[in-house]
Amino acid sequence: MNLSDLASIGSFVSGVAVLASLIFVGFQLRQNTQAVRAAASQAHSANWQQLIMTIIERADVARLMRLGLADINNLSDDDRVRFIALASGLFRFVEGARLQWRHGQLDKAHWQNAEINMIDFASQPGIRTYWALRRHWHSEEFQRWFEALPAMVARDLYDPLSNEGQPT
Repeated sequence: MNLSDLASIGSFVSGVAVLASLIFVGFQLRQNTQAVRAAASQAHSANWQQLIMTIIERADVARLMRLGLADINNLSDDDRVRFIALASGLFRFVEGARLQWRHGQLDKAHWQNAEINMIDFASQPGIRTYWALRRHWHSEEFQRWFEALPAMVARDLYDPLSNEGQPT
């Protein structure tokens, strides 16, 4: 075996090592992507829970949400400000979730859940008023997405009888 043969064998072994390294890096990237998506899903769920905890824990905020969804104009000036802040938090959450989903960082199931929630909320008169007031706070892409949601007849989201015949 001469020096040229050894160089060829060394070159082959080196190529195999590089290929093995690339395969390993590919597996590592895949695992990292899965970890990022899992963390994003966990954060998504935690953020949603945090958003709704105030409504769950405080009767005055639950009442504000219910009345604001029905008609923001029937709220006092201070309650209107509170409702707009509450709706803004909801919209920021969904806009952030949409951005994460579009970048492949949020599972499709989490995004679909947020989208279904927004379809329900979009039909509410108070949300439509919020959107008319604060549409400009959101990206153009989000504006187009929200305005393309299917139009539904407004129904009371918290009255079980108004949900009869609705898809589940």
